[in-house]
Amino acid sequence: MKHALIALSLSVFVAGVNAQSPAPAPVAASATDLSLRGSASWSGKNVFRGKERSTTDGLIQSTVTVESAVPGYAGVSAYVSYYSADSFERTLNIGGRTDLNGVGTIDFGVSRTNSVGAAGQTLSSAGFTRIANSREFYVGVVQKPGSFVKASAFLYYNTDLKQTNFVMAASKDFEGKNLGVPGFDLETKVYLGLADAKATSYDVANSYLYLGASADVTRTIGTGAKVGLGLNYAYNTDGQAKTAGSSLWLKAYANFKF
Repeated sequence: MKHALIALSLSVFVAGVNAQSPAPAPVAASATDLSLRGSASWSGKNVFRGKERSTTDGLIQSTVTVESAVPGYAGVSAYVSYYSADSFERTLNIGGRTDLNGVGTIDFGVSRTNSVGAAGQTLSSAGFTRIANSREFYVGVVQKPGSFVKASAFLYYNTDLKQTNFVMAASKDFEGKNLGVPGFDLETKVYLGLADAKATSYDVANSYLYLGASADVTRTIGTGAKVGLGLNYAYNTDGQAKTAGSSLWLKAYANFKF
């Protein structure tokens, strides 16, 4: 309950700040433009790639991303983001994206994750593998906004865990005015993933499929903020005693951008 109140407070704060800001005048984009995005959320469960990774209910998460156009290269940008999952882990991500012939973008980068306050978990002890520090490379294709269904496909490879993840996702947004609830929107998403890890000094080889879905009711505040509340579902085929089966949880969040 404490975590839920914190997340709600963050949502109200972000919404209030942006609601009081006047709409900025439109300006032409330039090669030196910077964008700042962030999010704060509360999730009822700690679920990652189909597996619930903690028996403690509630997880506070936050992300801050700074992105800039690359001078001299139209449609190309670079970004840095920092992600925090309560007292569980921290991730620094450095990446970039480039236009894909007007169809969407190609995203690529590398992440460095530090597990907080733990030497790690293994399949035999926790049902999933987590080590103190790990590095992961990724590349993916994201369909541009405005399509009937926005699709994406990403390939990840963790060099320390020797784990490959391939994830396909599709999302569809519905305007509230078409559903009889003007001022609110419905955002839906489904995904399917395959995780395959080779044996390492950290753990044994392992492979499984996972899938999930979410439905969020959102409200845009001003020109740069959005709050949402949604229901999430995830399932994995791994069969590990402590993480097998499905999970169902609520999530409340606030996003902002400048």
